[in-house]
Amino acid sequence: MTDSPLPRAARLLGFAGLIPTLAMVAVIAMAPEWRAVAAAAGLGYGAVIASFVGGAWWGLAARSETVQPRLLVLSVLPSLTAWPALLMPPMTGLLLLALVFAALLPTDRRLVADGVAPGWWMALRQPLSWGMSVLHLAAAAILAFTADNTSLLP
Repeated sequence: MTDSPLPRAARLLGFAGLIPTLAMVAVIAMAPEWRAVAAAAGLGYGAVIASFVGGAWWGLAARSETVQPRLLVLSVLPSLTAWPALLMPPMTGLLLLALVFAALLPTDRRLVADGVAPGWWMALRQPLSWGMSVLHLAAAAILAFTADNTSLLP
């Protein structure tokens, strides 16, 4: 493991991935008539991104000299924990996704410590996971404190 610098393309593309979630929060905050649509879209996007992280972990584990079943099991957990968020009321689903994104970091750290992920991995993953977690939490909080969130119930 080396502490190589974070590749520019990974940084740009990674942070661009926060834009749809930031847009969801903005719409929920500023366009009440679009809250339900924005929340549903944000839930879908969040679940896809959590699954994407799991897919990245699978790829890292698969390229290892000795495939570790533990890493393969960990790599499917983001999808399996994010998917139920799509079946929940939006506020609850957004809270679940906030927890899922925060919970990704210990495995990211472990992948770096075990030499499975590149040395720059945490420089990318930490701000992205915290960003997604905080944005989903903000969206859930806005929904919780809006006067009319009854239309968001299933």
